Amino acid sequence: MQLSLIFLVNSRGIQFGVRAGALVREGFNLFASNVREVCKEHLAMKRIHLGVLMVMLALAPLAKAQVKAGTPAGVEEELKKLDHKWLDSERTGDLDYCEKFFADSYVLVLTNGQTYTKAQWLGILRGPDRPTLEVLDPTDIKVHLFGKVAILTDHTTIRGHDSKGVRMDGEYNVFRVVIKQNGSWRATGVVMNQVAAKK
Repeated sequence: MQLSLIFLVNSRGIQFGVRAGALVREGFNLFASNVREVCKEHLAMKRIHLGVLMVMLALAPLAKAQVKAGTPAGVEEELKKLDHKWLDSERTGDLDYCEKFFADSYVLVLTNGQTYTKAQWLGILRGPDRPTLEVLDPTDIKVHLFGKVAILTDHTTIRGHDSKGVRMDGEYNVFRVVIKQNGSWRATGVVMNQVAAKK
């Protein structure tokens, strides 16, 4: 059965749902269209109270095909290492790497619905209000490869504080999209969903 993974981004956070529908190509066309719309909206206002970011993935038949054919040699490991390199660069302030790695279409969607373009996010990381990140660690990384598009999902632990010393610790389930451009993988989108703290 083909599956569609729906991401609903609003002021209350991100809710995940799964429903039947559509082909992979249609899904990625829709994803690209929605990312462009999110970016256009964000240029007009700093907060998006309701934006729909949908990625439709026909996972079942593709997963079966990948099990039979096998993932291209080294690609899965390369993308997992890339996930770590990405977050290490943000944590340590290697912004030259981030500048090259983030595609021009890059958009970051936080759990509260706040969105940032590439320029806006790098501006924060370079600015006086840059957060101090003591831990930025992705685990349980899963790779879904569709030609020149890769979907990475992981569980990311964040420990640190903002520029005023306020703690910003948390656990997040993160959805990342990277695309291959001119032979190199580049980040084009991130959606974060905070995991409720255990009582």
